[in-house]
Amino acid sequence: MATLTENFNYLQPTSFKLVIDRRNFPNLEFFCQNVTHPGMIFNPVELPVPRLAGLPFPGDALTFNELSTNIILDEDLKGYDEMYQWIRRLLETPMTKRTAFQASAGQPGTYADITLSILSSHNNQTKRVRYVDCVPTSLGDIAFESTASGNEFITFAASFRFNYFELTK
Repeated sequence: MATLTENFNYLQPTSFKLVIDRRNFPNLEFFCQNVTHPGMIFNPVELPVPRLAGLPFPGDALTFNELSTNIILDEDLKGYDEMYQWIRRLLETPMTKRTAFQASAGQPGTYADITLSILSSHNNQTKRVRYVDCVPTSLGDIAFESTASGNEFITFAASFRFNYFELTK
């Protein structure tokens, strides 16, 4: 039986921290400006029934949308370069040799886990979402503007596909 929550504090939009495989991508941890947690689709199977539109039964596959992030660009472009090099490694290494080759060469692997920490109003972690086996699918544009005010930061978008996610404490 479900119980009513005892915590009536609402989640703040700034209460998160994103870590992309800290060992191999250390420059992406503190610069993430926003994250869009992906939706998921559980397609039902339609059973044909005479004189009805169809009777839906639970399907057998779950499809996740992409994990989308927006990352603040540092002056040395280190975060952008880490993402760019990751995508380049994926293109340059044959599909059949990616994991074994990279491990033997001391390079980061093809896949990386991404962890989104949800923080309380006191900046304590309340939940974690771990996206397992992520692969970058896009690296967004960078807009340089001479008319921007000095208070704005340049950002770039990055999107990932993943196998599944886990929600833990």
